Amino acid sequence: MRAPEPYDVVLSLAGHDAGTLYMVTGTQGQRLLLCDGRLRKLENPKTKSQKHVRIVAEGPGGPPAADKDIRQTLAQAARQAAAKEGRLLGER
Repeated sequence: MRAPEPYDVVLSLAGHDAGTLYMVTGTQGQRLLLCDGRLRKLENPKTKSQKHVRIVAEGPGGPPAADKDIRQTLAQAARQAAAKEGRLLGER
């Protein structure tokens, strides 16, 4: 499995935010800088260890212009993951 790269969509596996989708916006040593466009915006990314995330989808290829672009990318990744699992969004 490859290491997360900038603009990949990842799923948090550990911590109080487990189960949350983020977009990788950069790296800081061995830690990733993560944004979700709502609570963690481009100006204030969250740092998280690479071993505590799993890649869900490859990113769009370029940097997001705004937090709105991140939210749209994460929503699309969530829809694709739900369709892949054969479940409806919001169903547990």
